This record gives sequence, structure tokens and C-alpha cells, in this order.
Amino acid sequence: MHLSQIWSYSKFDLHRVMMVKIFPFCILTLWLWRAAAARNATSIGQRIVGGEVTTISEEPYMVQILNQGTFSCGGCMIRQRYVLSAAHCFGGTRPADITVVAGATRLAETGIRRKVSDIFIPPRWNPNTMYMDVAVLKLAFPITDDRVQTIGLYSGNLNPGMMVKVNGWGRISEGGRISQQIRSVQVPVIDQDRCRKQYEDVIYIGKTMFCAGVLGSKDSCSGDSGGPVVFQNSVCGVVSFGVGCARDNFAGVYTRISEAIDFIRNALTK
Repeated sequence: MHLSQIWSYSKFDLHRVMMVKIFPFCILTLWLWRAAAARNATSIGQRIVGGEVTTISEEPYMVQILNQGTFSCGGCMIRQRYVLSAAHCFGGTRPADITVVAGATRLAETGIRRKVSDIFIPPRWNPNTMYMDVAVLKLAFPITDDRVQTIGLYSGNLNPGMMVKVNGWGRISEGGRISQQIRSVQVPVIDQDRCRKQYEDVIYIGKTMFCAGVLGSKDSCSGDSGGPVVFQNSVCGVVSFGVGCARDNFAGVYTRISEAIDFIRNALTK
């Protein structure tokens, strides 16, 4: 099975679709796209592992992304008319299928809704390598409500040990229940070489990615995809993929904003 043939809306899980190891006489390959299609989003679920419930007033830039009316991914407001999310959330998706919900703490809330007029994906986005897993959505109309705030872009370095915050509506444990309220977790950035070692039999951790988490206890999970990683009140990353959730030997992997900053800024001019 080819990764580009597996369309998923949520945190790409390299452990759930196919496993791969190389033996003398056989090749197993581990690829995993962490959720089925957006129409299955409710059953797949999503949540932060090891975090705490919070409210939209604490994270006013957070948005829910609905695909044909069903929650599929998270995102954040970076301008009154633009939302940042992950490219893998929108495979085969038309802008008309997408609704953005702002100003809502819980999935069941109506919030402030806008249709999407354009979806911008980097030309270099590669679903097989997860290279440049970032997307910018242009709303049909801006959101000017005071309850909804935008968040800036962090283009500086991310050093090992730096604490970052991840928000989302994902599962609270691998295979666990869905909590309907937004959650937040603080996790440390992990050394790039250490993360490459963790994933060496799975996928290459390239320069557009970074890893974060507390192994075995704190991580993003299925459905948190597209949500922001925040450092010093600016978004420094986007939830991308992982193997399972909060496992002892795999951190979560995120798209590095500093590597996507030119694409994002260009999308904001369109």
C-alpha cells in the first residue's frame, strides 16, 4: 500500500496501517496514517495525552476544522481570514467541503463558523515522507469577533529541552476515549539526532520536522493533527505524525514553522 493512497484527516500514525522491518528474506514496511477518512472522524477521535482541559478563552486562536460537517483536524488563526493547519488533513478535499469553527471550547458548540474559499498546500508537500506537512486555509469572510484572536509565527531556533505547548481535541490516550473539550499539554523539544534514531526504521526525520514529548506520558494523539505547537505565545510547529501516542520509544513529530515560513507568508498574500 502506498502512503499517498491512504487519505487521513488526523495525526499520521506510522504504526496503524503497515509495519516494516527488513529481514534476510522479507521486507516489512511500517507506514501509518493515523485515522481513516474524515467521514470516520467521530469514531477515530482525537485528544492530547497527559494534558489538562482548558477553554477557548485561554487559547483564543484555536479552531476546529470540519470536513463535510464532521470534525477532522485542528488549526489556529494566524490572520483574521487565514488559518494554519497540516497538509495531510486535506488530501482530496475541496474548499467547499471545509468549515472552520472558532470561539468554541467543545466540539458540540456552534461557535463562529466560516466556509473556506482556498486551501494552500506547499508544492513540496510529500505524503510519503511527510515533508512540509503544513497548510494555510483562506476563509470566505474574516472573523472579527473579539473572542477570537490571532497568533504570531515563531521562526527562531527550537533547542532541545525548550518547553512548548500543544493544544487540540484529540484522544486522551492511544485508543482511548474522546474528550469533547479542548486540551493542552506542555512538552519538551527533543534532540533531532535522538528523534531520528527513534524513527530510523520508520521514516526519515528531516529538517522540516522536529520532535517533542515526554516519552510514555505526554504527547499529541489521533485527531490533534493540524493544531499549533506554541512557544512564547507564537506558533512554532504544527501537529503532524507519530507512532501511537505517548509511547515509551516514540516522540510526536511536528512541522517546523521556521522551515515553512516563506510558504506561509506567501499564502497570506493571496
